Amino acid sequence: MLVAHSLGAGYGPLLANALPKSSVVYLCPAPVGPFDNVGAPLGSTREGFQFPANREDGTSVWDPELAISAIYGRLPEEQARMVASCLRPGASPANAYPLTTHPNVPTTFIYAEHDEFFEPDWSRWVAHAVLGVEPLEIGTGHFPMVENPDLVARLLA
Repeated sequence: MLVAHSLGAGYGPLLANALPKSSVVYLCPAPVGPFDNVGAPLGSTREGFQFPANREDGTSVWDPELAISAIYGRLPEEQARMVASCLRPGASPANAYPLTTHPNVPTTFIYAEHDEFFEPDWSRWVAHAVLGVEPLEIGTGHFPMVENPDLVARLLA
């Protein structure tokens, strides 16, 4: 089982393509890889949400205080500070996505009702129109593995 969270959505199908007996679980996926430029009739990002600007090297990183208020607001303050202290620079892929179709493997799509980044309507559309699966909605934010790890463990079991 490959769990592809957020920007990991671009890697899940690549690994599944290399491991044909696998399954893929998309957990709060970002519009990357198989979900980039898919012709969605609506935007993926919540209105007004601002990601950090890219730096000269093409990476971006959250300022911990901004991350606490913008993306970890559902967590207790001590936990939010701990998680924010672990943030590292990241980057979206620079090149075209190498797969033209999704691997023929069992696929699950889980999205968060209160995702700070992505619109639930976009997530539902991607699950139905791109993957042809019925999505599962959970009542968390974008980081359910931190916010409610027991729920994520039950879903993955």
